[in-house]
Amino acid sequence: MSAHAALRLDLARQLFAHEKPAGPSPRVVVTIPARDEEERIAPCLSALIRQRGGSALAGEAGFGVVLLANNCRDATAPRARQMLGAAGIPHLVLPLDLPPLAANAGFARGLALDVAALWSERAGGPGVLLTTDADTRVGHDWVGRNLSGLSGACGAVAGRFAFEAHEELGWPPHLRRRRRVESAYEEVLAALSALLDPLPDDPWPNHWTESGASFAVTLDAYRRIGGLPAVAAGEDRALAGALARHDVSIRHDPAIVVTTSARLDGRAQGGCASTLRERSAREEMPGDERLEALPAALRRMTLRGRLRRAFADDFDADEWEHRLGLASGALGNGARQRFGAVWATALAASPLLVPQLLRPAGMEHHLLVARRLRAALEQASAHGEKIEPVILRALLNQQPEAAAERRDEQLASLVA
Repeated sequence: MSAHAALRLDLARQLFAHEKPAGPSPRVVVTIPARDEEERIAPCLSALIRQRGGSALAGEAGFGVVLLANNCRDATAPRARQMLGAAGIPHLVLPLDLPPLAANAGFARGLALDVAALWSERAGGPGVLLTTDADTRVGHDWVGRNLSGLSGACGAVAGRFAFEAHEELGWPPHLRRRRRVESAYEEVLAALSALLDPLPDDPWPNHWTESGASFAVTLDAYRRIGGLPAVAAGEDRALAGALARHDVSIRHDPAIVVTTSARLDGRAQGGCASTLRERSAREEMPGDERLEALPAALRRMTLRGRLRRAFADDFDADEWEHRLGLASGALGNGARQRFGAVWATALAASPLLVPQLLRPAGMEHHLLVARRLRAALEQASAHGEKIEPVILRALLNQQPEAAAERRDEQLASLVA
């Protein structure tokens, strides 16, 4: 745990010691950071109040809600307290005036999760922490679906989000088109990854979204990683990254979909609204680094799959340092490390894994090629064929009768 996260946890302990929750201690706690959301908090909480099936899975106390009102100057906190109290849902509403360095989405969500963890621990037994946003409406079975996803080997569940349709219609046409292309490219890259580096705990169909609008983590996993990493923004991906480094499996469930605001004037600096606003103003702004050029994405998937298999069998740190272009000793004694930690080191330092960002116009071409490649790989897999030659034929326009030596040479240059 970082020093910053430790200080945040100390504050959570003080708050929990002085604030009396309304209702019994639940094992399952939903956290919501909010800032001046009095107009949107009612739909958010109404969606939680209408949950079906979640209470039975969560135990006698059902689920509770921790809402952290971060430097609010409106009626967000009293409105939330009134709604949750009237619905009989255990809750803890915390209106706080945080200092400027802490008045950000990352600190607020982390503090809410830390308080929720303390409350869940009091209930005893296995705990679960869920998080969403104050401008988001979850589905009627959101709690139940997340709990079901955590009933197996996974320590976390990531849902997807859709934008409010009437707000999205107000976007510039180029932004709406960009959203469609990026969503389609993410889907095909996720499908290719499932073919090249399949994960038993996160089988296809899945997705790549890791958003604070819909995320669930077991209390055990949250404690194992030392709580939410201390970042001002992008805390949702930081949480997923920390879980991955600790080899905590995350189920990216495509059936869990929440509806969130499509506004361009959001409350969180560096959040989704800020990104949308910047992309609206700059049409050719590169996309998310995970939606990279197809050859680079394939290299990443192939190397990750090979490393994962080697790690489970006969991992040689020296060999992989050479293969990934890393300095000697960069991977340490891999035999005593977790796969997730080794892969995170490779991502941060390997020249072979530097993201190759795509602009919107270029992404459309890569999407078309990726779709053809996916169809070819699925056909090859169905017939028991090797996949790597298919990658080469699709990317490099190779014919099936090309010399094996040439294919091997090109494959080596593609995936190191």
